[in-house]
Amino acid sequence: MRLSRPLLLFSGALVVTGGCATRAQVEKIQRDQRELRALVADQNVAIEGMRRRLEILRQEVADLSRGARPGTVPPNLPQRLAELDARLTALEQARVLGAPPPSVAPTPAPGGGDMAAIPSGAAPTPRMLSPFEAALDKEEVAVQGKPGEKEFREGLALVRQGQCAQAAVRFREFIRKNPNSDLADNAQYWIGACYFKQKEYPKAVNELTEVMLRYRKGDKAPSALIMLADAFAATGETTDAKLVLQKIISEYPRTEEAEQAKQKLQALGN
Repeated sequence: MRLSRPLLLFSGALVVTGGCATRAQVEKIQRDQRELRALVADQNVAIEGMRRRLEILRQEVADLSRGARPGTVPPNLPQRLAELDARLTALEQARVLGAPPPSVAPTPAPGGGDMAAIPSGAAPTPRMLSPFEAALDKEEVAVQGKPGEKEFREGLALVRQGQCAQAAVRFREFIRKNPNSDLADNAQYWIGACYFKQKEYPKAVNELTEVMLRYRKGDKAPSALIMLADAFAATGETTDAKLVLQKIISEYPRTEEAEQAKQKLQALGN
């Protein structure tokens, strides 16, 4: 594999200082190398996730255009797709040049807050933390007695601790070993949920999109879509959020998430 410029520089530093560096210096350089490799891996994931997200949006646009009533399809969809294409091009250019990927700074959603604060039922819901912990508790009960329970619980524990990178590694290993498990879609969902809780919305979008690409018929699909819409709204991408919410209502009409989607659409001014 061709090393990027930062990795080459650190590799050279190891060679130059190898004869006189202290053990602590060598260990620091090795840590820096690992962090840089992780950044490169995250960059590759971001690019692939953006590419898949474009595919999903194009399909959504095609589906809406075929059966939509005049005036119901947002007029700025072509512009949104063009913007996403531009972002993807920038990410790919950054990878070629060995530079850090361009960051997408989260911007407030309309109304001054994220969609996690929007009520999803008759009674007001608290902000993210309490529902998130409740969902974790529910998941831990649901996995009792299922194959791979121990490994899955280890991933959930890392999610609870906010260690998203480690949780992602654990859950991806679980999926690799148990590709046909009933918990495979759950594992992918919790990777995205962990990043969402940490407000790392671009990563959350990539991971939650993967749930839909690989586990569209799984029981975590509606939950993944709700959180995906929340992530879009949290970064000000309300058009994408509305598309996702409409998808929930049309494809999962008898679910709790469909009722939440209707309320969120109303809050977004649909």
